[in-house]
Amino acid sequence: MRTSSTKARWLSFSLVIILFSISLSGILGLSTSAYAANEKKPFPQQVNYAGIIKPNHVTQAAMNQTVASYYSYWKSTYLKNDLSSLPGGYYVRGDITGDAEGFDPLGTSEGQGYGMVITALMAGQDTQAQTIYNGLFKTARAYKSSGNPALMGWVVADDTAAQGHFGSATDGDLDIAYSLLLAHTQWGSAGTVNYLSEAKKMISAIKSSYVTSNNGINLGDWDTKNSYDTRPSDWMLSHFHAFYDVTGDQTWLNVINNLYSKYAQFSSSYSPNTGLISDFVVGNPAKPAPEWFLDEFKETNEYNYNASRVPLRIVMDYAMYGDTRGKNIANKIAVWIKGKTSGKPASIKDGYQLNGTARGTYATAVFVAPFVAAGVTDHAHQTWVNTGWDWMKNSKESYFSDSYNLLSMLFISGNWWKPTAS
Repeated sequence: MRTSSTKARWLSFSLVIILFSISLSGILGLSTSAYAANEKKPFPQQVNYAGIIKPNHVTQAAMNQTVASYYSYWKSTYLKNDLSSLPGGYYVRGDITGDAEGFDPLGTSEGQGYGMVITALMAGQDTQAQTIYNGLFKTARAYKSSGNPALMGWVVADDTAAQGHFGSATDGDLDIAYSLLLAHTQWGSAGTVNYLSEAKKMISAIKSSYVTSNNGINLGDWDTKNSYDTRPSDWMLSHFHAFYDVTGDQTWLNVINNLYSKYAQFSSSYSPNTGLISDFVVGNPAKPAPEWFLDEFKETNEYNYNASRVPLRIVMDYAMYGDTRGKNIANKIAVWIKGKTSGKPASIKDGYQLNGTARGTYATAVFVAPFVAAGVTDHAHQTWVNTGWDWMKNSKESYFSDSYNLLSMLFISGNWWKPTAS
C-alpha cells in the first residue's frame, strides 16, 4: 500500500508528465483534444514525402493549425446530418451541375467522397470524426446507384424515393472506396463498420462498372465497358495504386499505365506547351471532347471546372508512390502556370484553353490550389508554393472550391498519408 507521502510524490510526478506532454504537443503542432477512438494516424501526421517540398516560410505547427482551422470552417459550413428520410445519415451540402429529375438536390456522391476522405484524415483533431465518417458511409450506402447497388447514386435528396433512383458518378465512388482504406488504416475494421471488407466490395464493383476493356475509366455505371469517353479528373492514380496494394490485382497497374500513356499522347497532340488536359476526353487516340459534352457546359473541350482538379491527383501519385511520370506532368504544368501568371497564384483564372489562353476571369481555389500543389515537385517552385499557401488559407467561397482547397491543403502540409492494406 502507498503511503500519503508516496501518493503526493506520485501525483506531482504525474502532473509534470502531463504538463510536459501538453507542452510537447504545442511544440509539435499537435491537438491537445482527447482522441475519440483508437486512431492510428491522428491528425497531424505531417508526413515528409520523398522528393516533395512544403511551404518553408511558415512552421509545420502553423500549417497544421491552418488546416485545423480551415477544417472547422468547412465542417460547420458544409457537413450536415439533417436528413429526415435517413436519421443519422451525414452528407456534404453542395450544389450540382445536372438534372436532379424533380428532386431537391442537397449534395452529390462527389461531395460524399470528399467528406469521407477529409474526415478520415482529420480524425484525432476532430473527436467526432468516426461518428461522422460512419454517418457519411450510411448515406453512401442508402443512396445506392440504380445501376450497381454496390456504388452510390450521384444525387443526395431528402426523399426515400431518391435512394436507388440515380445512376453513379465515377469520381464519387473512387473517393468513397479510397476513404474506406483510409478508415481501415485509421481505426481498424473490427468496429461497427468493417471498412476493409466494404472497401474491397466497392473496389470490385468499381472494376466491374468503371474499368473498360481498354484499361480506361468510363463516366459511370451507365456507360459502356468499351467506351473511350472519360473524365481526367477521375484519373485518381494514387487511388488506383492503393487499390492494387489491397487487392494485388494487376488490372489497376494496367489502368495506371494506360492513363499515363493517354495523358502523354493527349498532351503531345493538344497541349505541348502547357501540359493541360480537357474536362472530358474521347476517342482513340485521345482527343478533347466536343463543346457541351453531356450537356454539362460549353467548355468541356477545355481545361475547366472538371480538369482543374487533375494536377492534385497527378502529383499525389508521385508523392505517395514515387511514379516519376506524375512528377513530370505536374512539373510541366507548374512551369507553365508560373510563367503565365508571372509567379502570382492570385492571377490564375478559372479556365484555360489547352494552348494556355485564359478563358476564365477570376481566381478560385479549385483552380489555384491544384496548380500550387503541382509546384511541390521541385525546389525551383518554392516561392510559388509559399505564395500559393498564403492565398489558399484565406480562400472561402463555395462547397466545390472550399472542399478541394482543403484536400489540397491536407496534401501540401503533409497531412494526407498513404493508406495501408494490413
